[in-house]
Amino acid sequence: MVFERSNIGYFLAFMILGGILGSALGNLVVKFIPQFNIITTSLTGPIGFNLEILSFSMKLNFASIVGIIFGIIVFRKI
Repeated sequence: MVFERSNIGYFLAFMILGGILGSALGNLVVKFIPQFNIITTSLTGPIGFNLEILSFSMKLNFASIVGIIFGIIVFRKI
């Protein structure tokens, strides 16, 4: 896809899905090979907000960052 103003939603979706899939795959790898636990250690504290009825937080780790980068690459190739 060409990065245009109308494709920002798709770009964010690819980044979010890449981060989620990267984190999930990182956790799966650590289940089978515990020596790779460094890829799932949190690089930041919890980032988010709490509105009493709605709360959201996330932690960035190496696997999720790799997933975000992969999502950007896939977006650029499509």
